[in-house]
Amino acid sequence: MLKSLFLKCLELLKPILNNTRYFYYKKLRIIMVIKLPPSQIVIRPPVEAYSVLIAVTGGCNWNQCRFCGTYKGIYGSTQDYAIRPLEDVLKDIDIYAEKNYHGYPVFLAGGNPTSAPTEFLVKIIEYVRLRMKNVPRVSCYAKALDILRKTDEELKQLAEAGLDIVYMGLESGSSEILRIMKKGNTPKTFIKIGARLLNAGINLSLYVILGLGGKKLSEDHVKETSRVLTEINPTIFRFRTLNIMPNTPLWGDWKSGDFELLSPLECLIEERDIIKGLGENVTSQVFNDHVSNYCGIETSNIKIDRAAFINTLNSYINDPKIKNLSRKNLTQM
Repeated sequence: MLKSLFLKCLELLKPILNNTRYFYYKKLRIIMVIKLPPSQIVIRPPVEAYSVLIAVTGGCNWNQCRFCGTYKGIYGSTQDYAIRPLEDVLKDIDIYAEKNYHGYPVFLAGGNPTSAPTEFLVKIIEYVRLRMKNVPRVSCYAKALDILRKTDEELKQLAEAGLDIVYMGLESGSSEILRIMKKGNTPKTFIKIGARLLNAGINLSLYVILGLGGKKLSEDHVKETSRVLTEINPTIFRFRTLNIMPNTPLWGDWKSGDFELLSPLECLIEERDIIKGLGENVTSQVFNDHVSNYCGIETSNIKIDRAAFINTLNSYINDPKIKNLSRKNLTQM
């Protein structure tokens, strides 16, 4: 009777919960996944924790990566891809300016705001620079295909307007891993757009996911990621460690045994070997600045600090505590 009454109440509430994408009943536990408007910010890089966040787009216009559940219900919500109306974005900037949020970095939020038309983005960036004083950095997420579709002139326009850096998921330099994970890009694409961004005057921060090839493709992941990073020499690259989210296709592969996760020790070995494989030309900043990682090593120039970086990683790798360390197995990040 209690169960029946509870379900009836939910039916009555349906018209009120007009932003509910779906919900279902399972073992007396109701799981509701809310469909968020594009004005709601879902994620931002850890480095932008103290930045002014301005929603420019919602969702991701690709949203097919097999390891990513960001817009597929992982946080109890989904979000369709959309570009917000320009007047709404400018209004948000006005609000922050009126509340004296000057002197802070500004992050243009959304899965990949660079998918929006260049003229639209230029107006937003210029308005940020106009209304907000002493902004040290304007940044956003970007997808390689977005950059590929823009001309060199458009990239220069974004840089001249005041876009300082974009954050982009390389994930792996292996063409096979990128294909399996449905990343939608190839190593050649990353190398090409990396050069174009840097030549335009936009800094590039790349993400590398340790363990993304599983045990089977670990060697290829290491070798090819080192190669692509060497070709690009990005401003920054950041390590992340693979944790499989329950709402992703990769979860099913793992549960069926088709994908084998690396241990913390094996992830650290991958990181060390990627650093070892870099060419002498690479001067990138390197960070382990994420909750998924098993170390927090960083450098402002890997060319200068490579030996110390590798030695520190080796000290972790040779630590008996690390050898017996359990995986974090995070289901939200």
